[in-house]
Amino acid sequence: SNCTNAMVSVTNDATLPISGEGTTTTVTWTYDDGNGNTSTQTQNVIIDDVTVPVEDIAMLADVTAECEVTMLTAPTATDNCTNATVSVTNDAMLPITTQGTTVVTWTYDDGNGNTSTQTQNVVIDDVTAPVADVSVLVDVTAECSVTSLVAPTATDNCAGIVTVTTTAVLPISGEGTTTVVTWTYDDGNGNTSTQDQNVVIDDV
Repeated sequence: SNCTNAMVSVTNDATLPISGEGTTTTVTWTYDDGNGNTSTQTQNVIIDDVTVPVEDIAMLADVTAECEVTMLTAPTATDNCTNATVSVTNDAMLPITTQGTTVVTWTYDDGNGNTSTQTQNVVIDDVTAPVADVSVLVDVTAECSVTSLVAPTATDNCAGIVTVTTTAVLPISGEGTTTVVTWTYDDGNGNTSTQDQNVVIDDV
């Protein structure tokens, strides 16, 4: 004010809080010297969220399974704007069945054009050996020799082909002998189990 003893009051027409991502609100300030003289000035209030969401857990725990992972629990993140809803997505192709480590990337989106990412390991590690389908294999008997053997079977905890091999050297012969044949079941993931079978040659 031109009068040094005048007290200038300052008011505005803003309705607080001012929000609305990507909006510009013009606020008018009014200066009043108390003697009936006023002047105004405008000011723009720009709402522009440029801060990415922050993950709630600094490091995500590994997800582990022997055979497959069919679902993942979404982690969470917090945004600087309290009214923002953070959406969470990932790049996983479910189910995950490949033995070893698959890295999944989680993306947090605050809906205002700001995203952040976080990775999580999915570890598939089959440590269970195949189990023989028959607990005790019956003896194979012949009078003179055995020229072929029927391979037994086994079941693995993970879906897949169990390879069956044997130590037998065919033909097996020798009157009055019992030859112990060992069958090996391999699940293809580094796990094996074995089972013995007697081959008995007895000429009657």
